[in-house]
Amino acid sequence: MSGKPSLFLLIKSWRVRAALLWLAHTPVAAMTPLAGVGLRVVLGWGNPAWVPPAAGWATALLILATLAGMRLHRELDGPGVPCRWCDFDLEEDRA
Repeated sequence: MSGKPSLFLLIKSWRVRAALLWLAHTPVAAMTPLAGVGLRVVLGWGNPAWVPPAAGWATALLILATLAGMRLHRELDGPGVPCRWCDFDLEEDRA
């Protein structure tokens, strides 16, 4: 056994696991807070002084969650657990 604890065993909620796996497949979502601040600047709307630091911290948190999701994805890939975003099995493919 490796020295790292398993994220799958540490995270009991299937909703949190699903959110982390979604972030692993959609890493661009981690930049959403900074993109929102940039959009407000481009549109000419003012940003309160607390918005840029809050967006920076939210982006950092989402980046860490994305990295955790990627690690969780690797853990589930090892034993062959199917991922709902990787393994698409369409009805048309079976015909």
